[in-house]
Amino acid sequence: MADSERVTKHHALFVTVPFQGHFTPAANFAVKLVARRFIVTFVTTEAFHHQRAASGVVSVDGHEVFVDARSMGMDIHSELVSDGLPVSFDRALHRDQFFDAFYHLLPSHVEELMRKLLLAEPPIDVLISDTFNVWPSTLGKKFGLPYVSFLTEPALVFAIYYHVHLLVEKGHFGSPTGWYTSFTTTAHLRDGSIELLMFFSWWPN
Repeated sequence: MADSERVTKHHALFVTVPFQGHFTPAANFAVKLVARRFIVTFVTTEAFHHQRAASGVVSVDGHEVFVDARSMGMDIHSELVSDGLPVSFDRALHRDQFFDAFYHLLPSHVEELMRKLLLAEPPIDVLISDTFNVWPSTLGKKFGLPYVSFLTEPALVFAIYYHVHLLVEKGHFGSPTGWYTSFTTTAHLRDGSIELLMFFSWWPN
């Protein structure tokens, strides 16, 4: 019976975003998936893990976020990948470099992990990622895996992302004090689906 149950389980690779506001709902959703008979490998970056460890949220060895779930026999695991920058690199101070690495270097490290887990037992057979990530769908297509985009932010935030061009046209963005620094957004159709490149903005201290 146990063997037949193992065969019916899907193994999901869940790629989260290295920000606390995204990480927590993603981790909660991952636990819910495991409770629904999924095996989950949960991925975050080495730098984000180091940040959490430094704040005392987790210990250096790493996987305490799911210790309660595993103590109940849930099949959930954590993996760390590089975002392409040294752990000691100040991502808050150098956001342009961080986002450049996030979109252009991190995907190759996730792909390397995917290749390893495709050879695991059982192999991953579904890819899940935070909607904030715009690149995992390409990896899903490359390896022939179903891809699920999970929005960890409130629906209101998604509405702002989707309609930001209207907010700009109406003058709601662009401060005379210069606080608003940059944004970019694109929504287009490809193969019948909508892909959204989200905007980024921040206010320097």
